Amino acid sequence: MAKPLKILIVEDQFVEANHLRLMLKKAGHSITGMARSVSDAKYYIAQEKPELVLLDIFLLGKETGIDLAEILKEDNIPFIYLSANSNEEVLNKAKLTHPYGFLVKPFREKDLLITIEIAEYHQEHGIESSIRKELLFQKQLKSIVKKNGTWDDRVLNITTSLQSLISFDLVMAVFYIDNTLSNDVLGYSRTGLHEYQKIGIEELQNITALKESEINELRNKSKVETDATFYNDQDFIKICEKTPIKKMIANSMNMKSNLMLPVPLSLHENGGLYLSFFSRQANNYNKNHLKLCERLQEPLIYAIENLIHADKKLDQKKNSANQTTGKNVKISGFESIVGKSPMLLKLFDHIIQVAPADTTVLITGESGTGKESIANSIQQLSNRKNGPFVKINCSALPPSLIESELFGHEKGSFTGATEKRIGKLEQANDGTLFLDEIGDMPLEMQAKLLRAIQEKEIERVGGNIPIKVNVRIIAATNCNLEKEIAEGRFRLDLYYRLNVFPIQLPPLRERKEDIGLLARHFIAVYSSKTGKNVTEISESALKSLLSYQWPGNIRELENLIERSILLAKTDTIEHIPLPAVDEIKISNNSNEWYFKTIQENEREHIINVLEKCNGRIRGAGGASEILGLPPTTLASRMQKLGIKRSHF
Repeated sequence: MAKPLKILIVEDQFVEANHLRLMLKKAGHSITGMARSVSDAKYYIAQEKPELVLLDIFLLGKETGIDLAEILKEDNIPFIYLSANSNEEVLNKAKLTHPYGFLVKPFREKDLLITIEIAEYHQEHGIESSIRKELLFQKQLKSIVKKNGTWDDRVLNITTSLQSLISFDLVMAVFYIDNTLSNDVLGYSRTGLHEYQKIGIEELQNITALKESEINELRNKSKVETDATFYNDQDFIKICEKTPIKKMIANSMNMKSNLMLPVPLSLHENGGLYLSFFSRQANNYNKNHLKLCERLQEPLIYAIENLIHADKKLDQKKNSANQTTGKNVKISGFESIVGKSPMLLKLFDHIIQVAPADTTVLITGESGTGKESIANSIQQLSNRKNGPFVKINCSALPPSLIESELFGHEKGSFTGATEKRIGKLEQANDGTLFLDEIGDMPLEMQAKLLRAIQEKEIERVGGNIPIKVNVRIIAATNCNLEKEIAEGRFRLDLYYRLNVFPIQLPPLRERKEDIGLLARHFIAVYSSKTGKNVTEISESALKSLLSYQWPGNIRELENLIERSILLAKTDTIEHIPLPAVDEIKISNNSNEWYFKTIQENEREHIINVLEKCNGRIRGAGGASEILGLPPTTLASRMQKLGIKRSHF
């Protein structure tokens, strides 16, 4: 049972609003008001300060619930959408406002109360997580102050401690004393999970091909913001036109957003340390970062002034700038994931944040992006790492078997049940259950899974004794679940139960910086497995990998490298057998023919048949009948060939 909350109902239908009021009062919640329009809701929000808002999307007047959601986000008030209209366009617009839940009318009282409980968990978990991270940062600052070291070392330690609070790909530290810009140029570029490359004047000269005097001229022409501020997307482009040094950094290092954190110092009049964070993501910063900067200023001022004071007392000489080149700290739990692209590093930060909690995680991304590897990392970094880690692929099992597989069955419960079977949920007790391809789970099973997650208990098929289970759920899918919901193939309440902490995996074509690292990793793996002495990949072969669009993602790259090693005649891969369409694009003048493998031909044929059958596998006129295969065999073949709904 969730704790009693002050709840505002924003619903234009009085009967429905009153019904909600009665259900909520019965559950112990208090109602701050019932609003029929956005303007009414604004009044109640200002007067009553609700702790949660139940929000219909379509209201009286021109403004919608989605418009009100933007205001609620600004005020940090959690909200749950209520709507009878769940088409894809509405769902996508609503999703962008990051609601704490979504209920489709009509809904049961139990559904409402559980959704409120999830929303409360979201809110508390988010606040508690932020507080924990800020307290840890303050503790790290105190430790940095006590340690000896160069100024460069200390700036590195301070900025890397900030990484869990403010994500960045580059940070530049600008030091002013009495309105005079320090000659020192100091920054750090993130190159790995806990790896940072120092960016000094020499590094900037190498990156930009400018002279030191030219860089200093750009710095002197650029005004440093003395207030916390952020620039995203088009705003960042505009500020770069006004600030030459930012423009230089943006152009030379592909930065697309910026956050300024000023640390004014009382030791020097009109002086301070100004931290400028840059990201390659176009919308990396928001208004919450400004509030965070305000909270961080005081502990940062204390730490930096103490460092300056200690340096003066010891009369330390300035050490060589080359002493700090970054730190390479290996963190267990990420061994199966290869790459250092900014998108992947941000993903690692999210995994480190969510892994220690028991929060349900939903991993989304295209087929072959490494969802199982991410699930493995979360489990390895969690407090359940010594418990069981049980996996089930929802697309590989026919509907008749999936219930028994998940919940188990009693002996004699159905034909063929010759002995008792313990299901995956029970096997995962005190551990983690990984539900792969959750989007392919039949609707009937979705309802049963939802009940098991909510009640934390199951019943075996043919049994009548409830069995308590303590399981953390990690789910994964390559489907667009919002589209599946809109088309009635996936339950919205289950989606919000699973989507407590979403992790979106980028496709390989969006993290091409990792292709070379991945290719060399697979070369090492398959050279060892095949016993061939292949150690390198030629520049032309690597270029062909970089120009390919990778519909099959990392799994496709792995398969191509394995084949290339088998075909290689020397210790270097000179040619990658890319699929025919892309091979023609890469080399229009080539006279060589490319022959598809049997697997490629089979995959193409199955997809063509599925397209003709409108995706129907079973029944008369279904793909299994046309192909002459049992439905279960076809499902297994589709899984092996990486065929998903998105392909047909």
